[in-house]
Amino acid sequence: MKALILAAGKGTRLKPLTLTTPKAMLPLQGAPMLEVILRQLKSVNVIEAVIVVGYLKDKIIDYFGDGRQLGMRIEYVVQEKITGSAHAVLAAERFFRDEKFLCIAADSLFETEQLSRLLSVKSDGALSVHTVDDGRSYGVILRNGKYVKDVIEKSPEPPSNLANTSVYLLPHAVFPACEEIAPGAGGEYQIVDAIRLLIKKGLWFEYVPVETWIDVGTHERYEEAKEVVKKVIGLSMNKPQSAMIVSNIGNPSVL
Repeated sequence: MKALILAAGKGTRLKPLTLTTPKAMLPLQGAPMLEVILRQLKSVNVIEAVIVVGYLKDKIIDYFGDGRQLGMRIEYVVQEKITGSAHAVLAAERFFRDEKFLCIAADSLFETEQLSRLLSVKSDGALSVHTVDDGRSYGVILRNGKYVKDVIEKSPEPPSNLANTSVYLLPHAVFPACEEIAPGAGGEYQIVDAIRLLIKKGLWFEYVPVETWIDVGTHERYEEAKEVVKKVIGLSMNKPQSAMIVSNIGNPSVL
């Protein structure tokens, strides 16, 4: 299985940190946030990834290259105009055949075990969810048993406290669905609208709870992420890139 990582955004709420650094490259315990995700993927034997880049894209591409230093295969697609997550997914369609794939927002910090649980799902797809105290800042899901009934985006009166974490298992059918949806607020095309369309068409998406999750979109959450990253993924992230490269030579299982 392949993974699609959405890393094209500007990280406006994290200025001035993101004036010269893509949000996905902000450091967590000595490693870029995007490296944390890639190492998590590697730990569950997902070694092929497509990264959607845009803002300051060269800083991501120059750092990770073809992924060989991580024992992975990494390819890139450029989202020239940032017009939403569904547009980013659609831009990467040519890299995926008729297969399920993981789709992860590069600003989501989550437990590695969550990927294993997503990979074990037998339904058409799945959404990771996290229980929050106040759902007004998040998209939340409505459930029907173990399945997702609907996804409601940032309502002033959210109907549940199960926040969408932007970590998905998606079917190939999501690509044509991304072409069918209409733009939402701000003229952006969102992946949750494509998922909602597929649910209406009869596809089954499970929801998979995650105990620890941070949407690293604000300065406050970024500071929180720096404190919990080692506990969340169970790895030491304080090695510089050069040390990581050396440790992986001849031992592809080393994270």
